[in-house]
Amino acid sequence: MVNALKEAFPQIDENRCLELLNKDFEVYDCEENKRCYLCEEDGDFKVLNPSQKEIGFIAVDKCLFFDDDEFKKCDCIVFDNSTICFVEIKNCKPKRRKNHKPNAMKQLKSTIEVFQKQITINKKIEAYLCVGCSASHPSRTASSKNAQAEFLRDFNALLFDGCQKKF
Repeated sequence: MVNALKEAFPQIDENRCLELLNKDFEVYDCEENKRCYLCEEDGDFKVLNPSQKEIGFIAVDKCLFFDDDEFKKCDCIVFDNSTICFVEIKNCKPKRRKNHKPNAMKQLKSTIEVFQKQITINKKIEAYLCVGCSASHPSRTASSKNAQAEFLRDFNALLFDGCQKKF
């Protein structure tokens, strides 16, 4: 997978967008014209890796792609040998979640579409709406069954409403 990604998106190496880790980690989204980055705690999206296998992290927005690119993009991607997860983080108050979800879904959709056009994804595809929640208290189900059905139909992807992924 890593080789296919680097071939399709050479800027992964040029911009140092890819990191490989063998531990739990968290992703923090700055939202101040900077890319998201990894941190040990207090991140916006938590990746649990109890078996300590190799997990890839790709900073997408403001690293792999920039604002002058003609499509909306999600914040990051995390993946292992069997699953690739597209993640969009929106820091907002829980009462404002409904306002931010439509844009977050557009960002996930367009990023998945770009990746599916560039590489063959032979992995389970998941999309995470991390909108107005913390990694320690994620929502467990998507709020909209229609959105879940649309992601499954259009991208063969499972849509989750939460801020945590366990590999």
